[in-house]
Amino acid sequence: MLNNRKDMKEKNAKRLEILSRVIKMYRIGIISVAIMLVVLCSSKVNAQDLHFSQFQMTPLQMDASMAGKQGDYRIILNYKDQWRSVANPYKTFGFSLETAFNKKHDKDHFFGMGLSAFRDQAGDIGMGVLELELSGAYHIKVAPKQYLSAGLQAGFGQKSLDESALRYGNQYDGSGHNSSFASNEILTNPIYYYPEFSLGVSYSSGIGASSLKVTSNNGFDDNKINAGIAMHHIPSFKNSYLGDAEEKSSFRYVGHLWTSFGIGNTKLAIQPSGFFAYQLGATEFTAGSTFRYNIQEQSKYTGLVQGMAASVGAHYRTGDAFILSGLLEMGSFAVGASYDFNTSALSKVSSGRGGFEISLRYLNPNPFGGQARASFL
Repeated sequence: MLNNRKDMKEKNAKRLEILSRVIKMYRIGIISVAIMLVVLCSSKVNAQDLHFSQFQMTPLQMDASMAGKQGDYRIILNYKDQWRSVANPYKTFGFSLETAFNKKHDKDHFFGMGLSAFRDQAGDIGMGVLELELSGAYHIKVAPKQYLSAGLQAGFGQKSLDESALRYGNQYDGSGHNSSFASNEILTNPIYYYPEFSLGVSYSSGIGASSLKVTSNNGFDDNKINAGIAMHHIPSFKNSYLGDAEEKSSFRYVGHLWTSFGIGNTKLAIQPSGFFAYQLGATEFTAGSTFRYNIQEQSKYTGLVQGMAASVGAHYRTGDAFILSGLLEMGSFAVGASYDFNTSALSKVSSGRGGFEISLRYLNPNPFGGQARASFL
């Protein structure tokens, strides 16, 4: 009897300790988002580099130190279609592939590598941006289940436009555009290339091959956090269709935060997240949360029953859009969809219709557990 009481006391003490840690982590996450929100609420939001509303599904576009962090390898496809209600739609495509080295041989540190490509085409003149980059990262364990990561990204970009689609005021003949009228405008670089380098550092706790797993009986074991900062466009490059050497790109600073807090004795998890970018006075800030429900567990031995989970969430991008999103995970595969409801001054023209976005992800090993397949390396 005495031993049973002692065991009960120890279990209760352990539960209280776990609860205390969860509350502390949650407060840190909320305070971090609140501080960023206070600083940025008065900031003006302007268009800058291409971006996705599902920023959690574009890890290499945010931060090179994310390469190889989750699983043995990960593949993600992205597509965004926006402003279709206003003009010729702006279309953005994304692809990324990551893998990890030395993870099985040394648990204390490992390397990650990634390849990413993004393509954006905007408006009636087909103004386009193409970026192709290679990322490398080093992850070192600083405590149990906690890693500090640093990454470098290198590649090139291309900017282009359809010069024949341009229209100028001096080509107006009184009734409309007349292409036979000379515009007297000279574009020396309708297509030009530039180097692209970026640096990033991040911290993670509980992030790994099973970082999406939420168990049904002990959700407190699955609290996770990933936070990082990155600097893009190092060095600055000539950024002009007119060949103006004085017109250069500016550094772009990025901050990102993702957290997950399992609710004990349930299949639910709350996952607050945020994204911040600053570039030459233009800012972008997105904050919100998703709610994840573990539909079914993976069969432990046969793997015939795939684990499944569904998430729904809402985020707000200051001065621009309210974002609703959903994610369905089925074993190693996941599909996400979101829609931007425009809230900016342009909403008078767009009628609030912003853009649709979809993403596909493959992650190995299976984040729900079961038999893992062989990795590339």
